[in-house]
Amino acid sequence: MQTGTDVLRDTDWTRTFHAYGSGADAPEHLAPLLTGDPGERRRALGYLYGAILHQGTVYSATVPAALFVAGILGSPALDAPAVEGGGTTPFRHTLLRFLADAAEAAEDALHHAVPEAQAPPEPSPADLDRVYAALGSDDEDEALHVWEEPVMEALMNRVGPDMRAAAPALYEAVHPLLTHADPGTRMRAVEAAAAVARLGGFGPDLSGAADMAECRDEGAVIVLALGRVGADTTEFLTHADPAIRVCAALAPAQAANPAATEELAAALADPAGADAWFGSRPSYFPDRVRFTLARVLAERSAPADAERLLPVLRAVAPLSSTGAGAADVGQLLRVAFPSAADAGADLTGVQRAYLAVLLDNDALWESGVPDFRFHLKGLGLPQDRGGISALAGV
Repeated sequence: MQTGTDVLRDTDWTRTFHAYGSGADAPEHLAPLLTGDPGERRRALGYLYGAILHQGTVYSATVPAALFVAGILGSPALDAPAVEGGGTTPFRHTLLRFLADAAEAAEDALHHAVPEAQAPPEPSPADLDRVYAALGSDDEDEALHVWEEPVMEALMNRVGPDMRAAAPALYEAVHPLLTHADPGTRMRAVEAAAAVARLGGFGPDLSGAADMAECRDEGAVIVLALGRVGADTTEFLTHADPAIRVCAALAPAQAANPAATEELAAALADPAGADAWFGSRPSYFPDRVRFTLARVLAERSAPADAERLLPVLRAVAPLSSTGAGAADVGQLLRVAFPSAADAGADLTGVQRAYLAVLLDNDALWESGVPDFRFHLKGLGLPQDRGGISALAGV
């Protein structure tokens, strides 16, 4: 399967589409990723995420776009810096992140695809001609209404399998970067390689990256990647580094392992320390590390675990705020209050203790930021400090 500039040249982009219609505009928008100045590259990246991978959705144009991106990863031009996350990193890192995001979105598309027995019939050549003409039409109503046709449902249902078919070629393009001289490139390459391998249903060879790993950040990315592709991470649960132990514990295959769950709870006993673990945070953690740990710990816990997790809540709550509350303490509250009905019943001593913890942090109750209050509402709890105090009996 072709990658790189051959894809840009040889693809019939008029027979593809993205979030805003025909993919015929793709070459002019994508070419600057390789040849443009920094501003043009940033605009091209905006096109990738705004049209080609719009809000985490893959389209038929996503497949050749990903193959193009994969094929240019080795270009020296991508050593140029790009502003990402407030810091300056090579633009190559950004494109590796796009490939990982596209692979994960395609996997999600496969998961939610219409079953074959219920899928709409394959469109006829005449239907395809009509649909692609409508997608490229200057008539906005025509281009918009075509999305409502069964033909488009059939075409969208193809995208996941087409991305899966491209996964080996994407992986082969990313693989050389697993041993790149730059540690940051190796990290992003591990994430991309694992994502496309998982999409393709095969195991990535991360041994080269593991041999070159120089720091905690790299080791964590590798262990997280192994967990995400279904490898056994048990051996890392006894690693000397608590960050590596936690990354091993986060593997889905460890969900039923009490030792792994205990590692998550132990890490949250020092949430500020966990937040400071990484100089270059693995993409697995989209925000504060403690947010992910609290979410996974809550998912693996039952109401009967609430008392055991009370010290964890007491450690996390002082760091929280009304903007962050839903992401950290809110996840732990779900263990003690698994349904809205529980909040209206006679409370247990443990439930009252959970509510009392919330009252000790003024930052959770700042006015004008409703995030945490919405979370409390979803749990069937009062949304104001006075109501929580009355319910807790303090």
